[in-house]
Amino acid sequence: MYKLLIVEDEEIFRNVLPVIVDWEAIGFEVAGVCENGCKALEFLERTEIDVILADIRMPVINGLELAMETKSRYPKTKITLFSAFNEFDYAKQGIECGVDGYILKSEGEDELVRHFAKLKLALDQEHRLRMTNESFWKQRESRFSEMLKAYSGFENKKTLTFSGADDFLADSSNSRLTLFRLDDYRHLVFSSGADRVRSIHAFIRDYLYQHIEVQRKGTVILYQELFCVAWTLPESAFLPTVMGLYADLKEELRNNKEDDESCLEMSCFYGDRNGNAHDLYHSFVRLRAAICLHKAHIRDSILHESELESDGKLSLSFAEQDKRLKEIIVLINGKTYADVLDYMEALKQQWTAAKYTDIDSIAAFAVKLVFSLDKELAERGKRSETLSEKSNGLIKEIGFCETIEMVFRKLETYVMEACAGLNDEKQVRNSRVVDEAIAYIRQHYAEPINLEQLARYVNVHPVHLSRLFSKDIGKTFKQVLIEVRIEEAKKHLKGIHYRIYEISSLVGYEKPRYFSELFRSATGLTPLEYREKCKG
Repeated sequence: MYKLLIVEDEEIFRNVLPVIVDWEAIGFEVAGVCENGCKALEFLERTEIDVILADIRMPVINGLELAMETKSRYPKTKITLFSAFNEFDYAKQGIECGVDGYILKSEGEDELVRHFAKLKLALDQEHRLRMTNESFWKQRESRFSEMLKAYSGFENKKTLTFSGADDFLADSSNSRLTLFRLDDYRHLVFSSGADRVRSIHAFIRDYLYQHIEVQRKGTVILYQELFCVAWTLPESAFLPTVMGLYADLKEELRNNKEDDESCLEMSCFYGDRNGNAHDLYHSFVRLRAAICLHKAHIRDSILHESELESDGKLSLSFAEQDKRLKEIIVLINGKTYADVLDYMEALKQQWTAAKYTDIDSIAAFAVKLVFSLDKELAERGKRSETLSEKSNGLIKEIGFCETIEMVFRKLETYVMEACAGLNDEKQVRNSRVVDEAIAYIRQHYAEPINLEQLARYVNVHPVHLSRLFSKDIGKTFKQVLIEVRIEEAKKHLKGIHYRIYEISSLVGYEKPRYFSELFRSATGLTPLEYREKCKG
């Protein structure tokens, strides 16, 4: 039995809701009934609850704020909002606050039964997921690997079948395949460590399981560094569902990115509809091969397999490498390092658009540029031991890059430091740039600011601005922006004019739940706890 808490300020509904439905018959036990959100939070401190059914319009703490607070303190608890009004804005805000369902009171007990029967299935699936361990996923990956080997070596593949609920290719008729992969997987392992990558993979795997298998939309497997999904959706629902899930997952990854991680993006690749397991197998083989060939110029994208076709590996020629090196050195000697970075940005975009697939030839160019800068520094007597160590480390790091984007991202940081050393960059100018940038953040914190936009405002390259933040104030742009927004949120929370989800929007966060998590991380309190503390 799953425990249900009913939160309703109207007495008639507090009396009726516990008995209007045979809750036990659909797998729920009414563990308590509360008259408002404050009482509900007190109840949650004493009793572990699986599901909350709450009215939206309640005094002091309404249903949306209760949902936000519950998700911050008890993220596994499901929340369904119950309303007498068909209010689209409330339903939309509810989703952003972490609500799992929205029911109109006018729809009656039949809708309650339907909704909670479906919710029980989701809870059952989640329970199974929590009960599974790494051995379950390893077993699933092992069986998938066995099937791939069997299909690759079996002549009459159309007659080859597998049984068992955990077989990836079982019940594959009329399915479509997608593969998700972290961009620059090898570099992430190198820079963040294998344990960190395993935790990221576990997060993505569980997210996909939660939003696909739990909702009976397909089957998920983590195979090596690829997340494989065999979807069983109708054709009309496939692409909108995949694109929505991909966008949400990318946002979750951005929220989980650590400040020192240079890459935590992912791409998604999908194939055509398959008639049987044999077709699904070949779709996997084609997609995996295409990803391996094209990953150098792909980043943060969702692509159909037809967009990955190619006749073979495309390399950057030696003549092109030498030409670009000479042009960059000329710019450096002209003491125009901002122009150097603009030139490199244009070069990165050009080579990405050209779809170079040989990442080794791009890496070779990068290493040659590092050697050229080292030589320039040495000839001018400005090659410090620190910069020398950085260049040696950079060369090793470039060897782990898988995309053009990452090669240039690592290279640009070093080029900025080398240019600063070569051209005796002035500290006064740097301090003014940082001051202007922080002033802009304080004025526009409620807007969707990014580093590139801020860099354009202060008229420097984004890489240069990022370096100045770290060097001058010891913080990243993201850290400064969060600090400013949290301080502004505190001012609003001390008053009573705005609901918490409204304050989230006022300080620049579209999703109240994300704002609540950031606030708690920064202050140790949820927004509601902070507001209550200020009252005391």
